[in-house]
Amino acid sequence: MGIQRNAPRIGFVFSTEVGLKTQYQNWREALTRLAPPLDPRWIVIDWYRPGGVLERLPLLPGSWKARLRSQQQLSAGLQSGPFDGLLIGAPAITYNRRKLLRQQPYFVAIDCTPKQLTAFGDCYGKTPSTFVPYERWKERARRDFYQNARLLFPWSHWAAQSMIHDYGADPAQVEVVPPGINLDLWQTEPRSLTDDIHILFVGGDFVRKGGDLLLDWAHQTRKRNWHLHLVTRDPVPTTHPNVHIYHGLGPNHPDLIALYRKAQLFVIPTRCDCYSLAGLEAIASGLPVLLSQVGGTGDIIRDGETGYLLPPGDYDALVDRLEFLLSNPQHLGPMGIAARHDAEERYDVEKNVGRILARMEQELSKAS
Repeated sequence: MGIQRNAPRIGFVFSTEVGLKTQYQNWREALTRLAPPLDPRWIVIDWYRPGGVLERLPLLPGSWKARLRSQQQLSAGLQSGPFDGLLIGAPAITYNRRKLLRQQPYFVAIDCTPKQLTAFGDCYGKTPSTFVPYERWKERARRDFYQNARLLFPWSHWAAQSMIHDYGADPAQVEVVPPGINLDLWQTEPRSLTDDIHILFVGGDFVRKGGDLLLDWAHQTRKRNWHLHLVTRDPVPTTHPNVHIYHGLGPNHPDLIALYRKAQLFVIPTRCDCYSLAGLEAIASGLPVLLSQVGGTGDIIRDGETGYLLPPGDYDALVDRLEFLLSNPQHLGPMGIAARHDAEERYDVEKNVGRILARMEQELSKAS
């Protein structure tokens, strides 16, 4: 990216935790392609450093090691400021560094709030501390974090409502902008429906994402015109000849892209989720999507047009939709075409990144 003279110095705080790594990669690639007139500085929160001093401490719990590592990386990045502006695309760990944050105008683009994560309970392991004064301090700090951001860009209307109602953010400062993906990378392919239907599931946390429900269906269904492809980091207990397991396929991996292009249907019957970047990749690939309506996922699918929304954890609803589509495969093609059109309209990462940068520029110009 060519940097213009006197270009604003913008810090980008992103996390490589789970699905947020995809967002980080997509933003970085989009900025390279867009080449906006700014000087980007990347503050990347890795949470874990192989062989690091913190990681080698024998008695400290892993969650504390990750928290300390993230705070160390965040502090080091923020101390290289102040910046002309700061975009925070990582979880709200940043409220612990409010003094450093306030040295520059900052903006926030995230998928959920801490209160929403805590409400999921064991799914994300985000339980409140039993030390009441500490919890009260965190709540005050979080309200301060959201209320002092220049603009908030939640991924979904679900996240937007929490920012406003739980943390007192000004509704005029909240604008829903989905994360988006690279539509040139995720392409549609001509698909034949004369052969078996290839069903794709992508979820690192196999049980949280509902992979076990999908596997139960595979073991119990009497239909045979299908192949199920499961991409996960967890072990999968099956020897079914129509079930295929894939490990080690990271964000935007060529083999992962090939699986999307081979599939005719994408399914994530997730029990709890804030959003689904994999769902975006699927609709961009021209796939109908079966997705649980939980967290912000309800924004992703146009129910009955680009896929179907399912009640979370509802095995019977999952079976009903799967069996219907396998018995009526003629619905898959039109839904897939509608999905791709919807992706082009709402989820082009360059358009969405450009939209956020334009709003940031407008806001920063008010103070100059």
